Amino acid sequence: MTLALDTDVLVNWLMDGAPSHAASSRLVRREVEELGGTLGLVPQVIHEFLHVCTDPRRFERPMPMKRALELVGDLWAAPEVVRIVPGPEMLPRTLELMRNLRLGRKRILDTALAATIEIAGVRRLATLNPRDYKLFPFIETVVP
Repeated sequence: MTLALDTDVLVNWLMDGAPSHAASSRLVRREVEELGGTLGLVPQVIHEFLHVCTDPRRFERPMPMKRALELVGDLWAAPEVVRIVPGPEMLPRTLELMRNLRLGRKRILDTALAATIEIAGVRRLATLNPRDYKLFPFIETVVP
């Protein structure tokens, strides 16, 4: 079974010293090693990770971009990772959800992620912000 990762979990998993590093690491290890599952990654999450983990305003010791690029490149190629690439259905589904749920501009990225994993058939999302996804009935949130 695939567990998609939200940016907050990816950042906390891969950044030593992040507030939820230990919990996120345990979740990923349990999912892959103990349960034999896979991790679902979306390019949007990778892009957000690169933005966040290299930001000196967010981390006392941000990750150098060269290291961050190597890390996500290796992760993207890992056998336990399912690469969830948005297709042409993603944008219409995102717009539909935004309209139907009457969401504003601050909900665009979460809605796009929800639409992308829904279309890929992934129903579980690891996130530190489960409230952001409660209104999407097709997503089960998993909190580290």
